[in-house]
Amino acid sequence: MATLFQIAERAGVSIATVSNVLNGTKAVREETRRRVEQAARELGYSPSRFARGLKTGKSFTIGMIVPDLTNPFFPSVVQAAEAKARELGYGLIIVDCRNDPGEERQAFALISEYRADGLIWIPVRETAPRHSFNAPIVTMDRPVAPFDSVSADHRAGGRLVGEQVLAAGHATVGVLKGPAEHFSARERHAGLLEGLDGAVEPAWAAEVPFSLALTDDARERITRMTRGCIVCANDQIAVSVLRLVQTLGRRVPQDVAVIGFDDIPWAAFTHPALSTVRQPYQRLGTVAVDLLLRRMANPKSPRQMRLLPVEWIARESFPG
Repeated sequence: MATLFQIAERAGVSIATVSNVLNGTKAVREETRRRVEQAARELGYSPSRFARGLKTGKSFTIGMIVPDLTNPFFPSVVQAAEAKARELGYGLIIVDCRNDPGEERQAFALISEYRADGLIWIPVRETAPRHSFNAPIVTMDRPVAPFDSVSADHRAGGRLVGEQVLAAGHATVGVLKGPAEHFSARERHAGLLEGLDGAVEPAWAAEVPFSLALTDDARERITRMTRGCIVCANDQIAVSVLRLVQTLGRRVPQDVAVIGFDDIPWAAFTHPALSTVRQPYQRLGTVAVDLLLRRMANPKSPRQMRLLPVEWIARESFPG
């Protein structure tokens, strides 16, 4: 492996400057930094994370705790966060806690054992952790005080759906709300009602988990619905609704239209393709990493809560 001396010689700088660039221990001019990084790449230099940690007191790792990797939303944002962290010289430790608060507590303990420099946390429940973690935390999708947070603008997304339903002239609307304990579910439902603007009142609403599993109550209500539109709290729910409606012999969207939320990769490949609201997966992951590194660098800076814009995606399951 190339040495710091070889990199310094090629870049035309001192060994101390090379060390400052590669370890991030001292600011250098942008042009100098680029020369050093280019020389390091050309020589195939691979820094030792352990050695850097001894010099800086940092592990150069970030933890990420997610509630459910079987939900396609979470792998997409994890992938974006991992790419951004790697670009900035950090490794990412990912723990799936399977929607279990007990496993979530164990995940905090595990990330602590790895001495991670910070944590991106998508909570199972929106309450502060009852365990110690002595490094900065940023929450994603589900804000928890007093931590910095980033999420899609769920309320604006709900409004987009309501406005589409209203414009299409649907008189009968069924709503499958997500779990009430989740910020995103509450905001999406509140936004939907704002978009409907009192002109249309949902004929029924049922709470279901953010998964492919429909409750008995939801199945019963869908079975009785022969005309109208079903608004779903996320795309997984909508995929199950599409299947059930078609099994009942009803046409989508001619008899029953279906709307999702998230725009997971499956959404474009259902039959018919799913109309939905797209979350900005890439930006969620990268902004979470950026917020975390900002907090790591400035522990006393004001709290930031970032809302990212969403987009209506029109496909065949809802003509609008």
